[in-house]
Amino acid sequence: MKKTILLLLIFSLTLFGANQIKEGSSLNVLNGFKYETPTGRQMKIPKKSQLIIVAFEKDTGKLVNEYLNNKNQFYLVKRYGIYIADINKMPSIITNMFALPKLRKYKHLIYLHFDEEFQTIVPHHEEEITIIRVDNQKITDISFVKTTQELQAAIEK
Repeated sequence: MKKTILLLLIFSLTLFGANQIKEGSSLNVLNGFKYETPTGRQMKIPKKSQLIIVAFEKDTGKLVNEYLNNKNQFYLVKRYGIYIADINKMPSIITNMFALPKLRKYKHLIYLHFDEEFQTIVPHHEEEITIIRVDNQKITDISFVKTTQELQAAIEK
């Protein structure tokens, strides 16, 4: 019985991990998701993207927004980068009453994502920002940063 349970656990973990993006994955995997700006405009990840910054939590999102808000509004665009904030865990009443009005005030472009499945596809660590590097629409590197200094180094690399 224990062996059966162990085999089922290993099998399910293998299936779960198999769906995550990794080095060599196509950028098209990420474009299978729906993104929109805080103003409700539908977005797709540009084919020329070279850097994708993803925040899954309030604190990591705040760090990215504060950093980008202190830069020129085209700072990330000039580096062929985008910023995705996964806000699927946020209750919709909080999103609509508080988060979206605040997010609309930022001068940089924010791609919002609302689907729970996104966090199973994109690797992430608690209290860290996911940095995805892309070349010719293929993911070449996935790393994680915690601080403003690490974020700046990752963007300006």
